Amino acid sequence: MFLRPTDIIQELRMKKYLLPGMTGADFGCGGGYFTSLLANEVGPEGKIYALDVQEEVLKEAQEFLKNLNLKNVKFLRQDLEVSSGLEANSLDFVFVSQVLYQSEKPEKIIAEAQKVLKNNGYLILIEPQEKNPLFFGQKIYSLEELTNFIENQGLKIVEIKTIGEYYLFIAQK
Repeated sequence: MFLRPTDIIQELRMKKYLLPGMTGADFGCGGGYFTSLLANEVGPEGKIYALDVQEEVLKEAQEFLKNLNLKNVKFLRQDLEVSSGLEANSLDFVFVSQVLYQSEKPEKIIAEAQKVLKNNGYLILIEPQEKNPLFFGQKIYSLEELTNFIENQGLKIVEIKTIGEYYLFIAQK
């Protein structure tokens, strides 16, 4: 039922979606746990942009990563339904975990990811399934809706995997 972040990152590394030296973004970084794993994967020669709309959450993430002595992360307070503030065609990957279900305009977030990805860059998306009891009573997007959000932005879905009661999408620009 729960995500196992280190297992997910290990699989992404094994499949070469994450490599040392890459530049990526964690859209909706929250407390920064996935951000820390991504920063470790890309290494000191890589860079991660950690974005969240909530100032307090970003401060928590900054403190967390500071304690881990990770220096390859830049924090940005952004409303992803409006803009990431990142340069178009500049990222090797965009990581989005459990963000769309919180959004009134999830297609805008996917459009922003598509905009900032380089050609052949990867969108890595994790969202809860409708049957996930942790999200009972919240608007959860179906597999079909998530697929449409991605494909309507011109991204090609490379892989859809079920992890517990979550979907993991890999899409490529």
